[in-house]
Amino acid sequence: MTSPGVVHISRFVTSTNNAFKNYIDYLDRKEATRNDAFNRYSLYNDYMGNPIKTTGLFTKEKDVLLDIEKEKIKELFVMAQQKGSIMWQDVFSFDNKWLEKQGLYHSGSKSLDEEKLKHAVRESMNELFEKDNLKGSGIWSAAIHYNTDNIHIHVATCEPNPTKKRGKRKPKIMYNMKSKFVNSLFDAEKDYEKINEIIRENLIKSKQKFSSTSDYEMKKMFKKVITNLPADKRQWHYNYNTMKNSRVYLDKMTAYYINTYKKKEYNELLKRLDKQEEVLKTIYGVGQFEKYKDYKTNKIKDLQTRMGNTILKEVKVFIKDKEDKANYYKSGTRNKPMNIRISRRDIDRISKALSDESSHWKNMNYYEKLEKEIEYNNQR
Repeated sequence: MTSPGVVHISRFVTSTNNAFKNYIDYLDRKEATRNDAFNRYSLYNDYMGNPIKTTGLFTKEKDVLLDIEKEKIKELFVMAQQKGSIMWQDVFSFDNKWLEKQGLYHSGSKSLDEEKLKHAVRESMNELFEKDNLKGSGIWSAAIHYNTDNIHIHVATCEPNPTKKRGKRKPKIMYNMKSKFVNSLFDAEKDYEKINEIIRENLIKSKQKFSSTSDYEMKKMFKKVITNLPADKRQWHYNYNTMKNSRVYLDKMTAYYINTYKKKEYNELLKRLDKQEEVLKTIYGVGQFEKYKDYKTNKIKDLQTRMGNTILKEVKVFIKDKEDKANYYKSGTRNKPMNIRISRRDIDRISKALSDESSHWKNMNYYEKLEKEIEYNNQR
């Protein structure tokens, strides 16, 4: 199994544990002497040794604390211990080679993009405080520790006026914390927005300068879709079991349209989906039950489903139009095989229907839907 580039773990102690008092003593120390004190307060002696170098403390609001600000933090931790607060310790640990690959660390100069890492910690802790009801009651302080192989960030949290009796967190909160942390490092939300834009503007909104009236292949496939439909119109939905034969031609129609008219945009979409898989690998690692697996496949399948259902909506309109005409002229051919002829108006209507699907993407929060889809697909 390949380890993820980022590991997040969390532990906690009660106010009577020596580690709580030792952390308060640690807050009193100068940066130069903090390394030697690390093992006395850390709950992770089995996980990491003394750091080679430790940065100054930082918090939600401050990148660097003045002496008076450090004293204030210490007073709050003392108050929390005296009132029986739990103390949580979170660690975000990195493979230094992975950090270097992402452009966040340079092994030669030992330089680290501390600003970006601090921002990621804040995003993660904001998620924790929001979802675990610590807003207004909790405080945290953190420091970055430099080690030869694994740079890590140590975060301590307490409640000066305690509200929590139990220290254990829900797995979903832990997952969301790490997700926020990693997505912040990768600027993933911008990529999600770009994926949304490609799907909405460049693929589904296909009516722009698109005319398929002379496209013989598209006409043939549209006929095949109709002739393979099940008799029950209520089953005319892409994922219905009885749609197996017709679905083949729906997929061919979608693929032909994309490969013929939108190949460049589709290739860009694939590249961005590949990048998102890398983000998920970083969150989960690679193993037997990797949660990132099939993410790209599922997104492409979702696109196929929506395009297929859009075409089927147009098929329903097309069929109804033919039936209405037959009834109007009372030709007596209602029960005979349909003579399918596709006009410019019909094909233009198909193109418009494809573009109408864009409203779905405009009306949703794409980053939150992604996290729910990944969780749902891996619980099946």
